[in-house]
Amino acid sequence: MYIADGASVHTESFLRYFADRGYDVHLITFNPSKIKNVKIHCVSPSRIKILLRLIQPILLMRKIRPKILHAFYATHNGAIGAWTGFHPFILSVMGSDVTIAPETSRIIRFMVKFALTRSDMVNVSDSTLKERLEELGCDGRKILVQEWAVNVREFSPEARDEDLRMRLGINDSYSVINAYSWETDYSVDVLIRAIPYVLRELPNVKFILLGGGSLEGKLEELARELGVYESVLFVGKVPKSVMPKYLASVDAIVDTLSDYAHDRSGRVVKRKKGMGIGQTNREAMACGTPQILSDSVSFKSYKPFKGLMYRQLDHWDLADKIVQLLKDKALREKIGRESRQYIMEHCNEDTIMRNWERIYHKLSE
Repeated sequence: MYIADGASVHTESFLRYFADRGYDVHLITFNPSKIKNVKIHCVSPSRIKILLRLIQPILLMRKIRPKILHAFYATHNGAIGAWTGFHPFILSVMGSDVTIAPETSRIIRFMVKFALTRSDMVNVSDSTLKERLEELGCDGRKILVQEWAVNVREFSPEARDEDLRMRLGINDSYSVINAYSWETDYSVDVLIRAIPYVLRELPNVKFILLGGGSLEGKLEELARELGVYESVLFVGKVPKSVMPKYLASVDAIVDTLSDYAHDRSGRVVKRKKGMGIGQTNREAMACGTPQILSDSVSFKSYKPFKGLMYRQLDHWDLADKIVQLLKDKALREKIGRESRQYIMEHCNEDTIMRNWERIYHKLSE
């Protein structure tokens, strides 16, 4: 039994793997999506039905009697998993649920600590997040540091698509991609502000923005004000199925996440111990696409990172790094080759999921 976001790529990896192997797989979720051979139990996210959100999972657990309960995200999903009182209970921490959420209110902090305390195992993707869990009082002995899985067959240099490159108009130019949502906390505007400086050195560069979001109009307006709108492709949100083609078909990917975010009241707050490296970065590494990341706490501590790093929120320094990378083909190939090798050895979905299968069996004995 899982309690998770049905649309998450992480959730999908687990559900697909175990369903394909004949396990009886159930998902309790507020955000359903269809996944073959998985039984979906949708709980209303409405605050009016908050009592139902608490009672329904308990009733489902009693009816289905699963061998394992695994929740993703420490706040609502983790707290509900802990509330059921079921064991063995595994909690996978995602990043913002322990770096930002506990700082927004005492209630959410209690929910997170409650989930951590009641879990039998807590999974994080890197040592930085492990340190943050220990700050929140989690017993270090039950923390499992395990990378998120990447489907290395789908996310591969072989996914490069010449037809897509032609449609995007990047078949005869350099190309840089950013795949974050167009929301305040992802600072996509930093990349747009860097573009004029890049184009002064390399006029033939196209910038591809995926993700979509509420800031679309403001980002387009900024690109026009800076005179770079014709060099930016505002693609928006794309299906997960075509992400490998996008990531494998460009020269570089830029990550604009920083250590700073906004809480519910709009105040700027610093992430505690960072966020952990994003899954899109792992997927780009698997595609052999070189990355340019900010010098945030999370990224600086991610030892497998092979790409270039710029001062977070500094668009001038970001522009310098983009130009450096695009001008040096040998460097791009070296970063891509080493990145792909790391993902193959440490994040291969087949290996990661087999390990989870062993963990499930051991905990349920």
